[in-house]
Amino acid sequence: MAKEIESKIVKDEAMSGSPRVAGTRIRVRDIVEKYIVSGYPPEAIAEAFSLPLAAVYEALSYYYGHLLEIQEEIKKDKEFIEKFKKEFKHEILS
Repeated sequence: MAKEIESKIVKDEAMSGSPRVAGTRIRVRDIVEKYIVSGYPPEAIAEAFSLPLAAVYEALSYYYGHLLEIQEEIKKDKEFIEKFKKEFKHEILS
């Protein structure tokens, strides 16, 4: 059962300033990636993260209102991962 939290999006020093659901460490982009990339319906995302459905919809609404901001975060994460893989490839394979 989802715990009751205030479902609003906050940007503060937690999670390196990434927008997140208030009262959690769940970033807007975590929800967006499950919704867009993985194709999960909002109800499944709410269940997976133990969030009220309203919080998922609010995160998605925030995303659509801040597309460039969130897409840039996702892009930077992917670039970091690729750089990490290249730099530490020999250590990962050992």
